[in-house]
Amino acid sequence: MSKWRKFSLHLNKAAIIILGSLYFAFAPTVEIGEAVIKTDTLNVRLGPGIDFKRVGKVYSGEVYPIQKQENGWIQIKTTALTGWVASRYTEVKRNPLDQVSSKKKSSTFDSAQSNKSHTVNGLQQKTIVLDAGHGGRDSGAISASGANEKIFTRATVQNLEQLLTTLGAKVILTRKDDRFVSLAGRAALANIADADAFISIHYNSFPQAPSVTGTGTYYYTGQDKSLARSVQKGMIKATGADDRGISEGDFQVLRQNTIPAILVESGFISNAKQEQLFSSSMYQKQLASGIAMGLNDYFLAQ
Repeated sequence: MSKWRKFSLHLNKAAIIILGSLYFAFAPTVEIGEAVIKTDTLNVRLGPGIDFKRVGKVYSGEVYPIQKQENGWIQIKTTALTGWVASRYTEVKRNPLDQVSSKKKSSTFDSAQSNKSHTVNGLQQKTIVLDAGHGGRDSGAISASGANEKIFTRATVQNLEQLLTTLGAKVILTRKDDRFVSLAGRAALANIADADAFISIHYNSFPQAPSVTGTGTYYYTGQDKSLARSVQKGMIKATGADDRGISEGDFQVLRQNTIPAILVESGFISNAKQEQLFSSSMYQKQLASGIAMGLNDYFLAQ
């Protein structure tokens, strides 16, 4: 077995571990599948019908989680909004997490229930500060579609917070909603809490080269490097993203931290195809699982 360890958990039906790969089903969930857009352009409306106000558009090939179905309409959720689309212009697919056979699910949970153990879990009782980059008047980078980076960073942190909490960590957020928090204030929060790790989540943008891709991680001092390396490896393993590696970065939010701290550039929202991917709840869960596994390996190595 590689360094990627299986750990069996029975924590409110929150984790499924299969063949050494991590798939996290967050419970309870309102998603009932995913909708693949099958027409060039499709209007998103406020309610299930053409009489409702148009609130946005989605495009061919994009995939979105389904929240509800009603009278030939599907409620979908994007990073920026929740609205309704006509189901006849979509292809409905089951959530990949639900495609695992019930037999495998049952045996996994039965085993977890009988053992009631977490054989390898470095996250138990660790204090993690999660920093959703930007917020409030600081919108961050602008995506290919015109969305703000702060929306994507918050989505990633929400998934990661839920997962880390499920796995036994104490999570502190630098911001819980769309508000401005100074860089000094973010670092100070982590220092005062004497946390075990600080992770600042960001998304990159380089509109001059809209096809550029990749995930990278920054650290400031030597104490941060092993954390950066472990989390970077976890993200690439979980998402299959292009690996931009780890680099030194003189960022204030890292420089003013006295605890191990890293800044993650999760991907390029200036790339239209990548932006679509980052808008998928499934990808966000994969990214969260990669960061969690990286943290787990980091703490186990201490």
